[in-house]
This record gives sequence, C-alpha cells and structure tokens, in this order.
Amino acid sequence: MNDKEYNRRLSEAITWLRFPLIFLIIMLHCYSVQRLLGSHDTYFRVLYPFSLWLGETGVPGFFFISGFLFFLSKKTYTQKIMGRVHTLLIPYILWNLIMLTLYGAAYALGYPQNINGGSLADFQFTDYLRLFWDRGSYDNGNFVPILCPLWYIRNLLIMSILSPLLYYIIRYARELFLVIITAWWLTTYHNAFIPQTILFFSLGSYFSIFDINPLRVTIENKKLVLILFIIFAVGDFFSHTVIGTPINLQLHRISLILNIPVLLLLVDWFVRHEYTYKLLPNSAFIVFCVHYPIVVLLRRICISRFSDSSDYIHILLYFACVIVATVLSIGFYYLLERFFPKVKNILSGNR
Repeated sequence: MNDKEYNRRLSEAITWLRFPLIFLIIMLHCYSVQRLLGSHDTYFRVLYPFSLWLGETGVPGFFFISGFLFFLSKKTYTQKIMGRVHTLLIPYILWNLIMLTLYGAAYALGYPQNINGGSLADFQFTDYLRLFWDRGSYDNGNFVPILCPLWYIRNLLIMSILSPLLYYIIRYARELFLVIITAWWLTTYHNAFIPQTILFFSLGSYFSIFDINPLRVTIENKKLVLILFIIFAVGDFFSHTVIGTPINLQLHRISLILNIPVLLLLVDWFVRHEYTYKLLPNSAFIVFCVHYPIVVLLRRICISRFSDSSDYIHILLYFACVIVATVLSIGFYYLLERFFPKVKNILSGNR
C-alpha cells in the first residue's frame, strides 16, 4: 500500500474517531463526577474497564490527534494561532460564560451556589474572571475552568502557543524527550493534567514532524502492538480489581498509551468496511461541551434517589446515565443544527 492510501485511511480514521473519543469521556464523567459513598467493590470492579480504562483514554486520544494535526498543517504559525482563536478560544469563552450564567440563574432563583467552597455571593470581579481559567484551586496542576471538561481546550491553546518551542525540542531531542515526559507522567499521581497534556500532544507532534504515519506504523507492527495491549490491559484490570500492586498507576497509564494505536486499528477496520456515519463526527465538539452539566444532574439524581440500592442497581444506573447523557447531548446538537445553525457554528468553532 502506498503512502497516499495510508494517509487517506488515517484521515478517515481520525474523522471517524472523534465521536467515539467523546463517548469515552462521557463514560468517564458518569463515574467520576459524583462518587458513591462507602465501599462498593462490585460496582468498581464491573465499571473499571468502562469508566476508567476506556474512559480515561478519551482526552489523551484527542491530545494525540491534535498534536499530529497541528504540525501536519502547512499553514504558518500565525495562521494556525488565528485559526484556533475562532475554533477554540471563542467557543471556550462562550461555553464557560454560558455555564457561569446558569450558575447565576440558579443563585437568583434561590439555590445557593458554591464553587470550591466559595459562594457566588462573595465573589469579586476578579473571582469571576478566574473562573474562566480555574475554579479557584490549582490542585497540583489539575485546575479546571467553570465548565470543567474545557481544561482540555485551555491546555490545547497553550500547547498551540508554545508549538515553536515544542517543535525544536522534538526535532533535536527526539525520542529522549518523549521518554522523559512519559516518565514524568507515569510517576505523577492524581490526574496529572500537565504532563498528560505535554506527553500526548508531543507524541502526536512527533509523527507529523518526522513525517511518519501512525496508522502505517501500527499496522506494520500489529502483532507486537496487540500483544503488548493485551498484556498491559490484563495487568491493569488484575491490579485494580483483584490484587493491588505498587505499580497500579504505571500499569494503567502504559495501558492508556497502548489503547490509542489499538483504537486506530479498530477504527480503520470500521472505515474499510464502510461502517461510517455523518452526524456524529460533526456533533463531537457540541456534545463534548454540553454533556458535563447533563451528566452532573443525572448522577446527582441517581445517587440521591437510590442511595441505599445495591451495587447492581448502581451499575445499571451508570449505563443508563451514559446512554441518556449521550442521547440528550446529541439531541441538543441536532436542535441547534436544525433551528439555530448560526449559533451552532459559533459555539462549535464552525465545525
């Protein structure tokens, strides 16, 4: 197969992959936004592969694709940054403003609103501005804006601005830089947003900077990739659901890295067999932005109404929330597309 064919297949795979990655993020948030109190071993063991193993693959996958596409583009640095003002910065500001407005409306209706322990009633102008950067806590680098999932957009903007520096580091430090960043991420506890951002954006950038097709590399080394994928996936599941080990975190994060090429293989298979769709890739950005408050509301209702229910009931409720949140988010996109296309274009960065 020639380079042109591989490039075509990779482009189609990336387009196809956009919505599945969003769906993985929804699975993560349906687990993480509102935790069950007490010990729920069965609940954790059953949901771990869906909520954390798959769920935590979504954002790294997007960073990888973003880094790859950023340096694949032949536009100038200025053109790329100006493009991201329209596709990322303006939607980022608007979606956070919408979320802040919802908080304000709830407060005006008599529902006290606390953000990181601070009441909206006590906020100064600078506190409101800070909500567009973080919610009032740096949290070891895991700070998020008022619409929490948009930390990805904020960090992506930062990486785009720093891209000239990143280019020269990758160009001359090559694999050594990736090894160092990987070690940093593997040994940083909690969410590790900063090393995660740099690592996966850099991994994607590496392939573009050296003109390497990641799909081709994966296909040519498919057996090795799949063997490593299975080994670390089993190790990840076993160490988290059967017997804990001192390297639980490292097994999990190496498994997340290996999930990306395997997803490329899987998506390439779907594309080659013409299992494609049109609506869902276009809806990805809107679904990404709107799903979080829907998930928060659904999970709070489920946990408060069924607090004394068994783990099996909560497992069913988890999957119900994933499905309902996804359908409602797609429905919101469809309503915007059907009745307010100009608003949709602005909120999605003309995607």
